[in-house]
Amino acid sequence: MHCAYKTLIVSLLSLCLSVLTCQFAQARNVTIVSDGRDFSDRLLAAVEVNDTVFLDGGNGVFVLHHTVVLKHLKDKALIGLNEACLQTEFRLTDEIKSALDSMGIRGMSTAGKGGVLSNGMRVREEREWRTRQYLIDLYDDQHEHCRSAGGLQVSHCRNMLIKGLRIQGPGAVDVGGNDLIGMDHSTHIRIEDCHLRDGMDGNMDIIAQSDSIWVSRCTFGYTELSYDHMNSNLVGAGDGFEADRGLLHVTYEDCTWLEGCRQRMPMARYGVVRLIRCKWLCTSDFPAVDARKEAKISIEDGLFGEGIKVPFRVAEDARCDTINCRFF
Repeated sequence: MHCAYKTLIVSLLSLCLSVLTCQFAQARNVTIVSDGRDFSDRLLAAVEVNDTVFLDGGNGVFVLHHTVVLKHLKDKALIGLNEACLQTEFRLTDEIKSALDSMGIRGMSTAGKGGVLSNGMRVREEREWRTRQYLIDLYDDQHEHCRSAGGLQVSHCRNMLIKGLRIQGPGAVDVGGNDLIGMDHSTHIRIEDCHLRDGMDGNMDIIAQSDSIWVSRCTFGYTELSYDHMNSNLVGAGDGFEADRGLLHVTYEDCTWLEGCRQRMPMARYGVVRLIRCKWLCTSDFPAVDARKEAKISIEDGLFGEGIKVPFRVAEDARCDTINCRFF
């Protein structure tokens, strides 16, 4: 009996080792370097067919003609090496910003007085309406391709890691464009050691029944490339999205909002958001952390720099607790 038992144990261990070896052999990993050409479709294809995609930044930036939509994927990792940078092909120019200034865009309404674009699209806000129409006319582009200038959209995905990436956007401007990292209907997503700058609409938005999202050691900011709408991070899309109730559990750990960020650091609706050891080192007269419709936010060991005039704002049906925070 004793020998038979030992034989059984050895057989089971051999079987387990064979299974693990087989699984390891089946894991598909790839390392890619930039060749200077548009990388949007190739990045999507690489993530779809591999378990882990390493982007090696040693040969320059990875240019994105449009946002890469990662949809219905699970158990994937996208990891940057050697300061790998995704950079949008479209960029706001000084000429564009000067033209918007001459139109008085900054003084236009963001709460009404919109209109219909030449492509038939109705826009509710005057500032967005006028800005979008100017860009349509400038590029003779009724499809408004510039609005798709973004980084990654994680949609209906599960159990994914995005780590070690720099994402350089086109510059913030109020056209309802894409984010540098957007998430919808996704769960168990980790974003680590990423540095996001100049998202057209936002740097990172987490919406639409997403849940169990962990963002750690990331920085967010805007440079002179941006024009307006420097609204960095959104959790929950709007007051009317009641399906988000009970979801949107999001943690920001050791994250920093740098110069250029004006508001939404983050703004949350319905979500349960923890901010642990985060820093707000920008200059803004707007609320930094904004607890809106039924949001529950806790800020633990946070540091609000002297440039933050309003550390947080809380709606009547929301909550924001601070624990061991420092205010300068």
